[in-house]
Amino acid sequence: MVNHRVNDMAKATHKPPARVRYEQSHPTISFRLSRDVYNLLQQRLEDLGVSAADFIKESLGLVHTDIGELKQAAWGEGYDQGIEDCEIWYYCAVCGKRIDMSPNSDSHKAMIGYMKEHRWGHVSCHGE
Repeated sequence: MVNHRVNDMAKATHKPPARVRYEQSHPTISFRLSRDVYNLLQQRLEDLGVSAADFIKESLGLVHTDIGELKQAAWGEGYDQGIEDCEIWYYCAVCGKRIDMSPNSDSHKAMIGYMKEHRWGHVSCHGE
């Protein structure tokens, strides 16, 4: 009786010579972390925008990641998202294009004054 599993395993473990050389020159490292440490590492990698391998190379001084540049890019993305989520704007009564208002600008103060003058407020404050 021939054991087919042995033959199947032999086929599955065959690797091209180039792959064998690559694996020999680039060994795998594996370790376990607590869930909290793992989550912290994943968050750090995401914040920095680097892979785990690049993070380790950076800590060993083998590569240099410009942290200032990464922080500036992240700040810019956060700023853009903040504007998209919270910016004050209205449409021009003449051309219909959007007009963006800067917080505490004259136009923003005028809008606040208009709303106070016309008694805009919470529905609950007006007893409705």
